[in-house]
Amino acid sequence: MIPLISTMVEDSSDREYMIELYQTYEKLMYFTANRFTSNYADIEDIVQDSVIKLIHKVETLRGLERCRLTGYIVSTVRNTAINHLKSEGIINKHTYRDSGGDLDEIETLALPLDELMVLAERQDALISVWGCISETDRYLLEGRYILELTNAEMALHLGCQESSIRMKLTRARRNALKMLIERKGADLFDKA
Repeated sequence: MIPLISTMVEDSSDREYMIELYQTYEKLMYFTANRFTSNYADIEDIVQDSVIKLIHKVETLRGLERCRLTGYIVSTVRNTAINHLKSEGIINKHTYRDSGGDLDEIETLALPLDELMVLAERQDALISVWGCISETDRYLLEGRYILELTNAEMALHLGCQESSIRMKLTRARRNALKMLIERKGADLFDKA
């Protein structure tokens, strides 16, 4: 992807910014695309198309706070994935997978529209506060749910004992939920 960015962006400061942005958010972009399809070629296409869209919005991206930037990137990948699947005519064959393990697989079109809207609203709420969560909490949550790191790997990175990761992760989840409720209100989580 970096060669693509290097060839598409003429201004050197914009090029450096986009390369750093891609390297920072690469795993999140792939994770988001993977929620819509498990086909690796489609995931690659979705991420590449998303990067191209983001390149055209470099000035907008530079002006965003980190939490809004994260949400903007996730929204771009999500919308690109939906458009990609629609254009391929295969959206009905794909499922949405919740990485939290609570919902193993949900067929997108099998859910009533109101439930889909609640899920989307909750996802947008999380995206809006993600960049504002403390760096340690964000690392723990990303490590567990996105990167699927073991407790030992996270403990090594954080310089603590493996046995303390479970409690740190519980606190990180509580802190994130508290921030969501403070910013978006408890009614968001009472729906459905």
